[in-house]
Amino acid sequence: MHVHNWFKTWFNSPYYHLLYRNRDEAEAERFIDRLTAYLDLPRGSRALDLACGKGRHSLHLRKNGFDVVGIDLAEDSIEEARTLECDGLEFFVHDMRSLYWTKHFDLVVNLFTSFGYFHSADDDQKTISTVADALKPQGIFILDFMNVEKVIANLVDYEERTIDGVQFEISRAVEDGTIVKRIHVIDGDPENSGQVVELDFEEQVDALKLQDFVAYFEAAGLELMETFGDYNLNRFDTQHSDRLILIAKKTAA
Repeated sequence: MHVHNWFKTWFNSPYYHLLYRNRDEAEAERFIDRLTAYLDLPRGSRALDLACGKGRHSLHLRKNGFDVVGIDLAEDSIEEARTLECDGLEFFVHDMRSLYWTKHFDLVVNLFTSFGYFHSADDDQKTISTVADALKPQGIFILDFMNVEKVIANLVDYEERTIDGVQFEISRAVEDGTIVKRIHVIDGDPENSGQVVELDFEEQVDALKLQDFVAYFEAAGLELMETFGDYNLNRFDTQHSDRLILIAKKTAA
């Protein structure tokens, strides 16, 4: 059974940020550099960072010459992101399914598997369609997703990690077309304080494949232009690529 809106709790938790604190930010910045060089959009182009988290990648887009808006549902993340605000960079708490801009952006990005959370084809299509509405004609949408075929083939059923004294017991499974990660958190040292906090969280990402995204794009008036398989922008290969990076263009007026 899927837990809807799991992301509202997990992404606002300090344990989420602790578990993923060692993400390679330098690699992410190099990825954005490669993307912006590939797109070759003029300085001052308007960009929307959809599900921007704490805003580090929005900031890097700004450094690459874009006027950037970042949105995310996680209030704590947006509060931290706002410490980065400057001329041409602003952040809002907002739901990606109901964007209110029309023909406003030259570029919309959705990075690092920030899609497939809703367990609803209608909500997925609504999101893609509102992105298309928010783009100017010939605007570009970049969606960076995991390569689900490789993820499922290499799924690690169970692991334990200890970070700063916090224990994470992580189990993974594929259930009803969704990749589910369950995180049991044990925080505290009973031998020293007797105070132990135990919490349970989930991550759930629908196992969407290339053909699913192509269908969403076509229904929204977006044309798939290019497909890459990693952050170095190598070609996508179903069996071997780590990522599924899609670059689409708005063809509708």
